[in-house]
Amino acid sequence: MKFLESPRQRKRVIRFSALLALIPLIYLGIHLSTSGNPENANGPVIPNYAEPKPSPFTAAEKQAVRPVLAEFIRHAVSRDDVSKAWDVSGPDIREGLTRKQWDSGDIPVVPYPAADRGLGNWSYVKYSYTNSVGLEVFVFPKPGSGYSAMTADAEVVKDRDGKWFVNYWLPEKFHGPPALSAAQKTAAKKAALAAKKHPKKRRVAAPEEHLPQSTRTKGIWIAVPFGILSLIVLAPLAIFLVSWFRNRRAERQAYRSV
Repeated sequence: MKFLESPRQRKRVIRFSALLALIPLIYLGIHLSTSGNPENANGPVIPNYAEPKPSPFTAAEKQAVRPVLAEFIRHAVSRDDVSKAWDVSGPDIREGLTRKQWDSGDIPVVPYPAADRGLGNWSYVKYSYTNSVGLEVFVFPKPGSGYSAMTADAEVVKDRDGKWFVNYWLPEKFHGPPALSAAQKTAAKKAALAAKKHPKKRRVAAPEEHLPQSTRTKGIWIAVPFGILSLIVLAPLAIFLVSWFRNRRAERQAYRSV
C-alpha cells in the first residue's frame, strides 16, 4: 500500500489498468472484423472436379422427365409400390442399399400421400446443367389424408444412355389447410360449434409465459460477456478507490494525532 501513497504511482496504476482493459477490447475488435484466412474457406479440394456447364432444359427433356418424376412420386414418395421406384431412383438415393433392402420399404425418401393431381409437373426450374436439372415440385395431398399441399426440392439426372433418374428429393414447406374428408370436415365443424357454445375459462398467462424459452434466456446470455468486460474495467477502478479511501483515512488519523 505504500507504493500507492504516491500520486505519481497512483496515476501510473490507473494508466496501466486502463491499458489492460483496452487490450481485450482491441483484440476482439480486430478478431471479429477480419474475415480470416481466405485459403481456409475454400473447403476440401475435389480431385478432377469439373464445374457443370449451364444448359437449357429443352422441351424434349421436359417430356422425358415428367413420367420419371411422376413414377418416383407415386411409388417412392406416396409408397404405392416401392419396388417400382427403384428403376427411376438415382445413385445418390439408392446409395448403400441393395435391391432387397429397397423392396422392404425402408428407403431414404420422406413419405407423403401424394395425389395424382398434377403429378409429374413442377413449379419452376431452379437450375439446368448438361446432365442434371433442379426443380421445385408442388404436390397435392390425397383427400382425407390430413396433409397440406407440399413443395419439394428435386434433382433429376441423366446417365450416359440418356435415361433420367430422380437423384434428390426433399420436402421444403407445406401450404394451406390440410386435406380433410367429408366426415372429418363435419366433425371439425361440430367441434367448432361445441367450443363456441361451451367456452372454457382460460387462465391468463403471465407476460413471460407468452415468450418462447429462447427469448426469455437470450438476455441472460447477452449479459454474460458484458459482465466479463465490466469486470475487466471495474476491477482496477475498485482497487484504486479502495487504496484512495485508505489513504484518506490514514491522512485523517495523522491529522488527529498531531
